[in-house]
Amino acid sequence: MLNQTWRVRKIIPVCALVGMLVLSCLPLYAADNQEPVGDVGAAKTNAAAAEKLSKMDPREIASLDALLAHALTLYYDRKFALALPIFKELADKAETMDIMFWLGTSAAKTGENELAIEKFKKMLTIDPALHRVRLDLASVYFSMGRYPEARQELEIVQAAMPPPEVNANITRMLAAIEERARKVFWNVRLDAGHMWDDNISSGPDPGVYSLPGGSSFQPAPTAAKLRDEAFVAAFAGNVLYDVGAKKGLLWNTAATVYSKTYYEYSQFNYLAVDVNTGPWYADTNNSILKIPVGYTNTKYGSERLTYILHVDPSYEYFFNPFFSLKGTYTYKDERYFQESLAALFDNRAHIIDLAPTFFLGDRRHIITARVGYDHHTAKSHLYSYYAPLAGLSYFTRFPTLTELYLGYQWTQRDYARTQGFPYSGFERHDKRHFVSAVLSQTLFKYFNLSYEFGYTDNNSNLDLYRWDKTTHTVRIGCRF
Repeated sequence: MLNQTWRVRKIIPVCALVGMLVLSCLPLYAADNQEPVGDVGAAKTNAAAAEKLSKMDPREIASLDALLAHALTLYYDRKFALALPIFKELADKAETMDIMFWLGTSAAKTGENELAIEKFKKMLTIDPALHRVRLDLASVYFSMGRYPEARQELEIVQAAMPPPEVNANITRMLAAIEERARKVFWNVRLDAGHMWDDNISSGPDPGVYSLPGGSSFQPAPTAAKLRDEAFVAAFAGNVLYDVGAKKGLLWNTAATVYSKTYYEYSQFNYLAVDVNTGPWYADTNNSILKIPVGYTNTKYGSERLTYILHVDPSYEYFFNPFFSLKGTYTYKDERYFQESLAALFDNRAHIIDLAPTFFLGDRRHIITARVGYDHHTAKSHLYSYYAPLAGLSYFTRFPTLTELYLGYQWTQRDYARTQGFPYSGFERHDKRHFVSAVLSQTLFKYFNLSYEFGYTDNNSNLDLYRWDKTTHTVRIGCRF
């Protein structure tokens, strides 16, 4: 049997016996013909196996040789699940160091990690200099999330002065272990820029409007369409804490600040600060559940405007690498600081939407559709509405580190009550179309330059509520 084994291995390149250490599909050995660390072929044969073979009948040895030849054919065809039970049978009869290696490798490839660990550790007990086996053992530990044990095995090999290319890959693997073992992840994004806005009040065109019954109405100058330019700035940051095992329970805390300061009409300045926190749960690679709870404070002009308590649970399931489906529910409780406004506009909103997403071209093209429903209940039912909504967006990334986003959203607001002055007794129905586009270019890794376009068309059955708005914004930002 041993002679047969060596004949088979003379036909198969030695490199095929090398276990591969995988880091995001990066082999530890950069090419098949590189000299490995350690040598399974030179390993000492288990003495007990040799003794068993010496006592076997020649016909039994021939049978084992045939089984081994079949197992090796399956093994090198990468049919590890079929080869594994044959190697187990051979190991029960006479377990040589070679069979231990093939059995351990097949077990690792088919997810029987504990068996793989058992065989690789047994080989290292017999010959601690089998560094290729030690690398395979580290690979199994890494796949199981047992990072301290993987690091220990890698450091032993590194201390043996492996070839430079192998040492470089071990260094990358150690860095990956450090990254995987991290508990806290954070990022910060800052940007600022200039906005051109042709309707800062979201009001109708200036002029005199005819009303039912023959009367007329003229909006105040600051309630009609006004043009201005603004300085805009934004901050966003979050801290993600890994509570338990990888892809399990996490806790995310995020904060955003958005500021818009007009140069001429400062009464339309706007500031919003939001903080939210809550658990995330990632189920392997298939789904993620998020339950953030937040608080938003807004300022309009020089006065505090509202505070909002909100909860935004979402669940996204990835059916395969090309398609996911995300469901989101948002509850908002918005309160106005001024009593006169609070009596009219304090409101609660329930928003439900469903978003299928398609990932194409190695995720370079992302298409997302959205359908949903917004039920907005204000203290004065004149401002309460029901609003179905739908949208479509497209995102792509070019090799030049240029990103393009295109989005469209439609919604129809059907107000719950007939309107007051100047449209007393009339029902209000608004159809709103919003188109957006963002072109962004990464600069020097951490910086980016972007241009944003936004267009809103609010088409109402009541003339005074018809308006459109176009914005152009140029920003420069950085991220860490």
